[in-house]
Amino acid sequence: MLLTLPMGPLGANCYLWENGTDAAAVDPSDAEAVQSVLKEKNLRLTDVFLTHRHFDHLAGAAKLRQETGCAVWIHPLDADGLKSARASHADRMPGTFVPCEPTALYEDGDTVEAAGLRLSVLHTPGHTAGGVTLVSDAEGLAFTGDTVFFEGVGRTDLATGNMRALMESLSRILKLPEDTVLYPGHGEPTTVAHESAFNPMLHYRGHSWFN
Repeated sequence: MLLTLPMGPLGANCYLWENGTDAAAVDPSDAEAVQSVLKEKNLRLTDVFLTHRHFDHLAGAAKLRQETGCAVWIHPLDADGLKSARASHADRMPGTFVPCEPTALYEDGDTVEAAGLRLSVLHTPGHTAGGVTLVSDAEGLAFTGDTVFFEGVGRTDLATGNMRALMESLSRILKLPEDTVLYPGHGEPTTVAHESAFNPMLHYRGHSWFN
């Protein structure tokens, strides 16, 4: 079962997948909120999967690692976000940044599994250099981080952002089966079919300012 937990000052979505007594989290920015759900449901957190380096998606990873012993996964090009307030942009926000070493790195084409959820890793840079989309063919869903939103895409004006790469990543995501449900880092879910038809960024791919 999938739970959506909006978190933090930017309302980033944390996704918690539960299966029996095990759970896996995608982009937990608030460790206490995740721990509250784990305690309420008597779940054991085995893995944290991070879609990219920004603080509003990974800020809870260090504490969850300390408290549960869970594995923490991230793409190597974004791993410095776990270690540095500057790289994660946590230095722009109040509070104390707690660094964390990733316990595992995933690359494009890898497959990871936790709490009965099998995920294929797509490297989808553009918002950040190491952004990933995590796809479950069996469940017909994908966690897109800040690559694609409902009728939108992530910003590219922060460090390691690149509009051309983002558009290539968007095209790659939209090659998934059209009924795939896309769970973004912010906002409501959407589908490949909907974004293929209505995402306004698709109309601007040929413009010179993408190059």
